[in-house]
Amino acid sequence: MLIEYLSYIVTFIVSAGIAVIGIMVSYQNFHVHKKSLLSILLYQQIFLFSFFIYGIWGNIALHEIISDLSLSSEISNKLTFFIPIIGIPFMIVSWFMLLKFGFNLNGYKFSKGFIFSYFSTFITVLFAVTYFIQNGNLQIPEKPDLFIVRVIVAINLLTHLIMLIPFILPKRTTILKEIGFDRKWIFISFLGVLVYSSALSFFNEFSYISACISIILLFAFSIFIPIKIKLDAHINSSKSTNLDFNTFCNLYEISKREAEIILEICTGKSNKAIAEKLFITLQTVKDHNHRIFIKADVKSRVQLSNLVREKTGIDSF
Repeated sequence: MLIEYLSYIVTFIVSAGIAVIGIMVSYQNFHVHKKSLLSILLYQQIFLFSFFIYGIWGNIALHEIISDLSLSSEISNKLTFFIPIIGIPFMIVSWFMLLKFGFNLNGYKFSKGFIFSYFSTFITVLFAVTYFIQNGNLQIPEKPDLFIVRVIVAINLLTHLIMLIPFILPKRTTILKEIGFDRKWIFISFLGVLVYSSALSFFNEFSYISACISIILLFAFSIFIPIKIKLDAHINSSKSTNLDFNTFCNLYEISKREAEIILEICTGKSNKAIAEKLFITLQTVKDHNHRIFIKADVKSRVQLSNLVREKTGIDSF
């Protein structure tokens, strides 16, 4: 019994440490790259580990408490079933953030209809299952903890399968080139998901030993994406010099006309002044600005100018 408790304590410390690393690295990635896209990954890590800490360790703690109490098997099963269910919303948000990160990274945007359908479907199913169990229309399985784990593992696996789609059919590769997390790495990440999914499906086969191993695998593989992005950022920062302006334009897939407009923006000219100088209409300049902002993943002229100076090292144009 003492060895079991010590194993759980060590596993908790290791998994909590991994969770902290995942969140801190995700924050550093967002701070370094200054990409709104990476804030999505940061939120995904926060919600993911919030569920892991509550749903996994809360359930293990509950088991230890129940074992010391004289509760009927029916009450014990209900507690074991409903405690993790309460934390499911954290996982639902985490899955959404993961999909949003993968699709946005490859140039896709979620419509409001999809967002509404996604959350409403999960919420409806969650309330329906809870209602039917409370009213006796559904029976709680004999091993509720294993049942819940396998259901979550199945949905999580499906989520990661869907995330492969935008990497197989990307719309644009500008941010992919800059961040460095491309098709090859998403498939490696998916292999990691398969590994911890297999372990979790049989987490109680060998008592606390298999449980501890599967938990550590789950936490470790869950920080693969932010760690990979962090390592790429470190490698790129150690490379020699800044980009020249033409290389910058190639990286962000900027056209010749868009490059001319960027140069004028960096000198502080207004849209009207740019239109007059380049002999194009004001609306054409605005249209070019919109496309440039999308390609460079910025939201203003100031952010664009700062990005150009940061990447090229040119202070004046």
